Amino acid sequence: MSTWALYLDESGDVNSHHLPVKAGETPVFTLAGAALNLTDWRSFHREYNVLKWEFFRNEIEKSSRNTAQWEFKGNRACAPRNAESSRIADFTHKTLGIVGDHGGKLFSVSFVKNHATPTSGVTMYTKALQILAEAFDIFLREKSSDAEGVIILDSRMAHCQKGAGLDYIVAISLLTYILGNEQGRQLKRLQEAPLFADSSITIGVQIADIIAAIIYANTYRLQLSPDGLEREGGYLNYVHTKRYWAHLLSLRFQSQNAYQGWQKSGFRIFDHRERSEAADDTEVSLDEMQP
Repeated sequence: MSTWALYLDESGDVNSHHLPVKAGETPVFTLAGAALNLTDWRSFHREYNVLKWEFFRNEIEKSSRNTAQWEFKGNRACAPRNAESSRIADFTHKTLGIVGDHGGKLFSVSFVKNHATPTSGVTMYTKALQILAEAFDIFLREKSSDAEGVIILDSRMAHCQKGAGLDYIVAISLLTYILGNEQGRQLKRLQEAPLFADSSITIGVQIADIIAAIIYANTYRLQLSPDGLEREGGYLNYVHTKRYWAHLLSLRFQSQNAYQGWQKSGFRIFDHRERSEAADDTEVSLDEMQP
């Protein structure tokens, strides 16, 4: 039997925003991360710590944390101010390389938000987590006959008080879906309710933070400001994050089999700016997107 963990983190937020976008607002919300085999937990834990020490030894030594607890935050990988940093780019690619070396796969759901008629945060978060749970279950079914999995989410300090955080509310919703919904009950490879982990002691969540950030930035880039010059909307320039896109795509989960006539993709993007009578949002085809 093999046990896998789908480590997830968020980038952007589910709050409403203005147009032009104001400082601190995010027109995109992403929930994303990596599925890693827990048999390899010690190995990828050690490799990521060695990588952090290799690239950021001075910062770690000046901090009050040890190497495992010190975190490289994903927003550094996509921040426009770091566009020319080869060190950060190399570190980010090598982090993705650790996922690939251990046979891991990437999963994400992103929403391009509608500033005029915003979707509720609970709805977005719930939909994202449900989609990811379904894709992860398919991944496990295709991996082997005995593969099982758990979902591990980053737990922010604001969410530590029971019931206080949106992620806690959504996790309860997913548990209800898995146990009480006919379709949800088909997710038999998931072995526990979503778990919450402190990122400072959970390497998988630290890696998920980087993945979520660079997928967020690429969704932002591709959907809102492809050339980085769309200033009327107040959008940021994330053109430099294109350097990660091919690597991300090479690691995304793609089902081997068709389900309800379609192969399942680990990356999903929904554009809430495009609404119709038949749907609350429009799914964007990654195959039709310019890199």
